[in-house]
Amino acid sequence: MATSVYIDNNVWDFLLERGLDLAVELPSEEFCVCITREAEFEIPPIPSDKSELKAFINETIARCGILTESYFGFYDDSLPQKEQRMRGFDGGRFITREEEAFMNQQRSPLSGKKSTTGLYKDEADIPLAARSFHSVVLSLDSKTGPINTAYRQGGKVVFLADFDINNLTLSDFIKADIHSK
Repeated sequence: MATSVYIDNNVWDFLLERGLDLAVELPSEEFCVCITREAEFEIPPIPSDKSELKAFINETIARCGILTESYFGFYDDSLPQKEQRMRGFDGGRFITREEEAFMNQQRSPLSGKKSTTGLYKDEADIPLAARSFHSVVLSLDSKTGPINTAYRQGGKVVFLADFDINNLTLSDFIKADIHSK
């Protein structure tokens, strides 16, 4: 069975800078590469001075068949169609108890100003971190926050900060990291 790997938005720069091809680094026979629905919101606002990055992300998602995974939920009347976080029947999957408990622990009422992505503070990181309890999450974000909290609580978060000092492929780096815990 393939290992599900979720990509944190900050990892795209990392992959581009190193010329890493996810189709080669994480072969589909072993890995199912995914992004969350919330991660989709982070791509369109990438500034025009980073057009190479944006093109790399979109091309990689299409070429590698990267799946967007969302939770099952009903239509939120407070949001336009294109900003819906949940997906309905045949579009979303049920949240696990562990994911729900983690998200409830992390979530404060969403308030304040939305960012340019249309998301509130930590709105992308919380569901991403929750997935680390059953899948691998790749991130560069080890600062205090939901992803670091999930890591400390036993989530399978692989921080890529030490990747360059190893002579491993990305898949071997992930395997070594998750098996060392």
